[in-house]
Amino acid sequence: MDESGAQVLEIMSRSYSVLIIDMSHYMDGESEYRIDGFPSFEFAREFARRWVRDSVEELRSPDQNADELRKAWFMWGEDALVLGGESYAGSHDLDFFIANPATAEERDWKAIKKKAKLE
Repeated sequence: MDESGAQVLEIMSRSYSVLIIDMSHYMDGESEYRIDGFPSFEFAREFARRWVRDSVEELRSPDQNADELRKAWFMWGEDALVLGGESYAGSHDLDFFIANPATAEERDWKAIKKKAKLE
């Protein structure tokens, strides 16, 4: 293993990552990407949670019922999974997100990325 590969492994071993999955291209590895370097599980989980909430809200429309929004999310939304020990997937909270529209703060994943010093 070269020096840069060793550095990547060292960073990953002391941090958490979030895997973003584009549901419209599910099982297509090229449509997935990972955001590395979250300093704690809590930061990574909150980022993943807000990412999925934002994905749900982007698909929400006034005339939809819950079942229609759920189907739209599974077809066009994005899931986010925490990697690095403890596990969490934003989709675990999908029913809550659908039933409870998010505030701007609850879907602001950029703020978490900034707090985690990833930007």
